[in-house]
Amino acid sequence: MIAVVVLLMQVTLLVLGLTLPAFKIRNVSVSGTQLVAPDVVLRTAGVPAQSIFTVDSNAIRSRLLTLPWVQDATVTAELPNRVVINVDERRPSLRVRRFDGDTFISDRGDAIPADSSMETLWSATPVLLDERAGSPQPLDLSLVRILGIIAQRFPVAFGVGLAAYQWAADGIFNLWTSAGSKIVLGHVDTEDALGRLTAELAALGSLRTQLDFAHPSFGYIDAENPSALAVAGSPGLPADVAAAKTPLPSQDSIMGEGGSAQTAQRGAARGLPHNRRPSAPAQPVTG
Repeated sequence: MIAVVVLLMQVTLLVLGLTLPAFKIRNVSVSGTQLVAPDVVLRTAGVPAQSIFTVDSNAIRSRLLTLPWVQDATVTAELPNRVVINVDERRPSLRVRRFDGDTFISDRGDAIPADSSMETLWSATPVLLDERAGSPQPLDLSLVRILGIIAQRFPVAFGVGLAAYQWAADGIFNLWTSAGSKIVLGHVDTEDALGRLTAELAALGSLRTQLDFAHPSFGYIDAENPSALAVAGSPGLPADVAAAKTPLPSQDSIMGEGGSAQTAQRGAARGLPHNRRPSAPAQPVTG
């Protein structure tokens, strides 16, 4: 008899837990997002308006992991009627700046507009100024990964920060240091060219005992031929490189009243005159 009473009480409590309005999910909170909008997380999570006791946290987490920028997520049910979602986002490997705006790129090739409100990511992610002519061209994922690694290791190896990468209109790829010197790496648009990057950077490393990268007296190092590096010019960051860490002005402010997108694009192109190398004669340097 006692067992029957206990069973009836348990069934009653279960029914109450499933049906009482007090236990119906009324609040879903989202934390940990910078790249993915909270409303996108909520829509993807699809938390049903049902009893807190029937929440399938694993199913919700699985749905969240379908979002490209979500690396992991935890879903917790809290009594009486709250679900808490914490998102662990992927870190962008690169921020690409073109004339029409900035885009974060992951090492998997996922892309998302770089909103200026994302302060932490904006300052912590290396930037590539893509000045190549024509429509935006995709980036090789191998290059994206390599540039991310270089950005991490360069300050330790050379004692100076990385200001920006620059893919100039003539197809030449450059690395600008925060001290105002440019490393000319040449073309990087083929698999063989990407393979040469290692040799170029190794040759550059051999100059650490000869050149002061933190306080340079030179403007650029041409590393396209690792066996015959050349040094010339005077240091100084171009305006577009110096401004790479800050958001672009809005299209309205670029075009001005009565302007056009074409005018804005031409203006942006005129503001990027740093594709040519300095005219001062280069001095060969041996490692």
